[in-house]
Amino acid sequence: MIELYLLPLTCLLLNFLAFAACLRFLFSRQGLYWIIPLSVTLFISWPNALSLYRVASDSAQVTLPYTYLDLQPLLLSLLWYAMVVTFHYALKKTIRVNLYAEQMKKNLHEARHLEAGDLLARQRRDRRFRTYIANRAVPARLGLYPPTWVDLFDE
Repeated sequence: MIELYLLPLTCLLLNFLAFAACLRFLFSRQGLYWIIPLSVTLFISWPNALSLYRVASDSAQVTLPYTYLDLQPLLLSLLWYAMVVTFHYALKKTIRVNLYAEQMKKNLHEARHLEAGDLLARQRRDRRFRTYIANRAVPARLGLYPPTWVDLFDE
């Protein structure tokens, strides 16, 4: 009894895997390339869903020893899933992200950010130094007493 459901269910499972892969890759960087494979997957899965529904609703019409023509949807589903996976790896190999340019842009932004922070710190440090120079302690030179008196005081 299970062999009645095995072929259409396997075909539908392979189509579901292909649909899930296409849907996942649709939201990647190369998403526009996956619109057509997604629609082809839906187009291929419709007859397999109908055949599974036919088997589930009236299993008396299905002949059990499957011929080669009955295995044709399984081969098509298997081939399509393999093509989706191959297309994904082919896109990964040909449409690469220029990592060098991305890293250079990221490093440039980081360097500009650090430079702005260093400039602010340097300006604060210079401002503090200027106020220190202006307010530093210096010996008082009033000139009220002659140096001889100061020398007498120091002794």
